[in-house]
Amino acid sequence: MRKEVYQTIISVLILVILVSVIWIINTEVRLTHETDHPKECISRITGNNLCEFIQSLKIVIIICLLLISGLISFRYKIIKD
Repeated sequence: MRKEVYQTIISVLILVILVSVIWIINTEVRLTHETDHPKECISRITGNNLCEFIQSLKIVIIICLLLISGLISFRYKIIKD
């Protein structure tokens, strides 16, 4: 793999993490405004389970962090000039 491709993959994974964090914050705001009670997870407006969406975003962040750490750990074996 070339160095440019390697850096692009790392950059995309970091971007996915940042967007996921923004979505989590957005969903937390939706939880406060779209539910009747703070412990409810179902939106009154859309009917979506917001807690389930937050959980899936957390899983995406963990997977991206694992991929980044794996790519960084094995960068000398992955990158070929």
